[in-house]
Amino acid sequence: MVRSDRLIEDFKRWRGPFPYRDLVRILAGLGYVETATAGGSRRRFVHPSGHVIRLHEPHPGNEVKDYVVRQIKAVLIERGLI
Repeated sequence: MVRSDRLIEDFKRWRGPFPYRDLVRILAGLGYVETATAGGSRRRFVHPSGHVIRLHEPHPGNEVKDYVVRQIKAVLIERGLI
């Protein structure tokens, strides 16, 4: 199994906070590109289809909150990406 496939499987099973850098890797593997924002910790990921995911990069920790993980997971499943 390829590392990105393993990350996606972990993400689908995850029930709590998820490492931010792994989420970025998953989104990049699905075709999302991080684009510039006005600054701060805001991040925007744009898919070639035009779909946009906006979130805050966690700080001072490095884990995305569980409710954000649930929301992103639901959107990716709904769009048929995972």
